[in-house]
Amino acid sequence: MKRWKKLYGLQATFICPYCLNEFPLKKATVDHIIPKSRGGSSESYNLVWSCKRCNNEKGALTPEEYKTWKATIDNEVWQHLERIRNGG
Repeated sequence: MKRWKKLYGLQATFICPYCLNEFPLKKATVDHIIPKSRGGSSESYNLVWSCKRCNNEKGALTPEEYKTWKATIDNEVWQHLERIRNGG
């Protein structure tokens, strides 16, 4: 993957498939869509550029599991903020 970074140079950008934010390619990490620990391979069809935060958060989750986990966490954060705003 380092070869890809060199080929595209430091000016290239990518969009993380999980958070949909744009990052410079030099900040990209390679994520196994189906984690190796769950039987995923290192073949190109199972690899995707992702940002470091999403890759670390996703860990050994599948994309579907990560999306569900992220929605749950986001919902809990919003509920907590709403309680704070309402004085409780």
